[in-house]
Amino acid sequence: MKIIIDLSYTPSGGSLTQVLNMITELNLINEIDLIIYSKKSNIELIKGVVKDDQVVLSSLANISVITRVLWEQLLFPFYIKRENADILFCPGNIGPVYSPIKSIIWIGTIGPFFDDFYKNFRWLDKIKLYLNKFFMIACSRRANAVIFESKFTKDLFIHRYKIRENKSYVINIGFDNFFTNKENKTDNYNFSEDLINHKYLLCVSHLYPYKNIIRLLVAFQRVVNSFKQPLRLIIAGSRDYEQYNNKIEKCIDNLGIQNNVILLGKVSKKKLKFLYENSQILVFPSPFENFAYTLVEAMSCGAPIVCSNTTAMPETCKNAAIYFDPYNIDEITEKITLVLTNEKLRQEMINKSIARSKELPDYNNVTLQTLDIMKKLVSEHL
Repeated sequence: MKIIIDLSYTPSGGSLTQVLNMITELNLINEIDLIIYSKKSNIELIKGVVKDDQVVLSSLANISVITRVLWEQLLFPFYIKRENADILFCPGNIGPVYSPIKSIIWIGTIGPFFDDFYKNFRWLDKIKLYLNKFFMIACSRRANAVIFESKFTKDLFIHRYKIRENKSYVINIGFDNFFTNKENKTDNYNFSEDLINHKYLLCVSHLYPYKNIIRLLVAFQRVVNSFKQPLRLIIAGSRDYEQYNNKIEKCIDNLGIQNNVILLGKVSKKKLKFLYENSQILVFPSPFENFAYTLVEAMSCGAPIVCSNTTAMPETCKNAAIYFDPYNIDEITEKITLVLTNEKLRQEMINKSIARSKELPDYNNVTLQTLDIMKKLVSEHL
């Protein structure tokens, strides 16, 4: 079976680990011939995972999101036809609307399908998000199979966008064995003594406008004012959206919590594992998530979780989280305080996190489930 993987997008975080693991596992199967179509900037990401003769690079897809979409929709189908492959696999939410061979789309995001998601984005970014939404729907309608990371998202696409149920599948994202492996010992990784010697809440999130960090900061200030011990809020995640980052820093100053909040930016997996394992609580305030990698990582490390009760969060964590309405600052404050001041409950949540993580598939299992769908489509062609 010859499989083409569309890697013309830029995978990151857990999605990057998952797609690299999938490529590695598929390469170990003798009867599979794998071809990767990639943008040039992904070369460093896939180095050592693929062979040079497996990769076809696109210069046009590398220039911008717009040129990537143009290449994917107008030129990529001709390359696909030339390859004489059996399956096109698109793990980055969109692929060519027209494919000359059977195609599978993996839907890994949900935000663009909610109006509140677009608030505080720049107008140009809003246009890109609306275009992304358009192509996600169009590609899902034309694809032979659509894989969703949660039942919530599958139901949304079926009921709102009329995607056929008989071609819709749910595969929960896999957990990364790095976070579950107790032999991967962590130390303080040169974190300052001031940081590691204080109790801290942890929030792991790219600082995008929809992530609801401002409400978390207001709630945290209220918790600090009522808590009897020194307390920190550590926010780990890339700070790529300058306008929103400035808004966060201004909010911290206005609330007078400069000495309590630490913006770490992007951190390594080793540092992240340390932070999960030693946090008092992992707080996850985002209202719009599909099956969040952060929550899976946190549960794998045994972090007690307090998070939003919206979209796919209850499906992801089940009973391994204390939930709040992400738009209600009073409720966010209340639920954080509840876990922070009740050590028995906190320990119960640690145990529930670990138990829930063991119910989820690992990356290898995700690959096998995906491969089963590919084989099914190919067999239907015969």
